[in-house]
Amino acid sequence: MSIEIRRGRPADIDALQRVSRRAWKEAHAPIIGEETVEDFLGDHYDAESFRAEIEDDETVFAVAVDDAGVPVGFVSARPSDDDPAVYDLGRLYVSPERWGEGIGQQLLARAEETIADWGGERVLLGVMAENDRAVSFYESAGYDRTGEFYDERIGTQGYTYVAQVSDER
Repeated sequence: MSIEIRRGRPADIDALQRVSRRAWKEAHAPIIGEETVEDFLGDHYDAESFRAEIEDDETVFAVAVDDAGVPVGFVSARPSDDDPAVYDLGRLYVSPERWGEGIGQQLLARAEETIADWGGERVLLGVMAENDRAVSFYESAGYDRTGEFYDERIGTQGYTYVAQVSDER
């Protein structure tokens, strides 16, 4: 099955919410529990949040779609409030049934390329410390762990990562 990476559209929102829900439940519920996942999704993955990111010209928002045009993953990143050369990668999710197919790598590469094209120099992100899949994914993609934090919203430890987005990487 081939994958196309394209800009997100408002018509994708329902499918993106389904991807988010499945990925969060599979990856995060074992760490923080079902109830916390449900609360977090309700607070941060509502249709208006997606619409705002998709329609924001400064936000990188790419969607991976399958042969039938159905979204199976997405990534979003926006310029940091502190430094426009730094982008905060807030979301990168792939439907769990598609994990291991390289879709996440394609989405991350597209985000990095777009960020570099837009004048960005670095990407920052955070992951749950116990999310071994995400930790391994970003480390294998060349991201350097730069610190730790406690996420009060979901009650868990996390790691921060950074990567340069340039031809030298």
